[in-house]
Amino acid sequence: MGRYLTCPVKEALGDEAFEIYFSRGRMAILKSILEGKLSLSRELAEYVYQCSECGNCTEVCHMTQNDNIILNTSKWIDHVEVWDALRRDLVKAGYAPLEKHARLIELMNREDMKNPYGELKVKKYEWAKGFSNIKEKGELAIFAGCTMPLRQRETLKNMMKILEAAGKEIAYSNDEWCCGSIAMRIGDYKSVEEEVHHNIDLFKKMGAKIVFSPCAGCYRTLKKDYPEYIGEDLPFEVKHITELLIEMMNNKEIPFKTPNSKTIKVTYHDPCHLGRHMGLYEIPRDVITNIPGIELIEMKRNKNNAWCCGAGGGVKSQFPDLAVEISKERIHEAIESGAEILLTSCPFCVGNLTDAYNEMDSETKENIKVVDLIDFIASRL
Repeated sequence: MGRYLTCPVKEALGDEAFEIYFSRGRMAILKSILEGKLSLSRELAEYVYQCSECGNCTEVCHMTQNDNIILNTSKWIDHVEVWDALRRDLVKAGYAPLEKHARLIELMNREDMKNPYGELKVKKYEWAKGFSNIKEKGELAIFAGCTMPLRQRETLKNMMKILEAAGKEIAYSNDEWCCGSIAMRIGDYKSVEEEVHHNIDLFKKMGAKIVFSPCAGCYRTLKKDYPEYIGEDLPFEVKHITELLIEMMNNKEIPFKTPNSKTIKVTYHDPCHLGRHMGLYEIPRDVITNIPGIELIEMKRNKNNAWCCGAGGGVKSQFPDLAVEISKERIHEAIESGAEILLTSCPFCVGNLTDAYNEMDSETKENIKVVDLIDFIASRL
């Protein structure tokens, strides 16, 4: 710990990893492809998709972890964009998606589902039943996504309890489709055209001026990918749930209960889609430090140098064992910090970090809870 390692995949694979698994080798492969010395293939795709596209290679390449070096990196390479372009080429050439990825996209496009989990579409909206502060139309609208409504619905219910306690009404539609993030990260941008335009039109009809999401992946997709995809600005502003939470905290709208005398020590894991992809580092921390009775302890690697949980870029679905192995290192780092609770603000991070903790040998792990920031705040009301 404490070393500024570059690639989570390389470290998880250990001695089995060779050049093609991390950025230096991949750049060499790309150079050979551009020079016509190497062709795209299914075999190459198997290696390319063993990458979470976390972006840590960009940070290390740009030396952002070294306070003594100041460089103008505005024209430097963005590795994630390069890996994304390679994936697009593999899809266009017919060598991707891989088997499990193809299944996710198929389910996402099914009319009776519109989600990658294979659940009937009607199940996505069951979490919202019974909340009087949810309306069909309004200026503040939620994009709930697929993972939370279908796998972590209690977190969404806790979010509504917070908003209800703060006197907030939101708009939510039972015709929301998958944002398309999973297909975009795989490189199959053609398959999401219907989803992108449907969701944008949906929020227009709802009269939304602000669309927020509790999912880091959905937030990145709506805020960054959608405008790039349609070639123009969206007709509404996109925010992450933490941006709403800090606004409510600053306005003293969240009624926290008086804390016990014991201070709870927590640490925070930066989701890659929230942090390195979108630069949202300080707001989640401001939210945490505004919770009464809390002490925030940073892990050795944090913010733009945070270690990836391993779930992104389609790794969790196609290579689940690799994803969990990457996450175990992050759990160890959280334990080393001395924190009692590992907070994060991404459903994929919550799921994969929890899976990793549950699979770790009881003799090598200590008690630490993985908790979504929303759930933690709701428990303090």
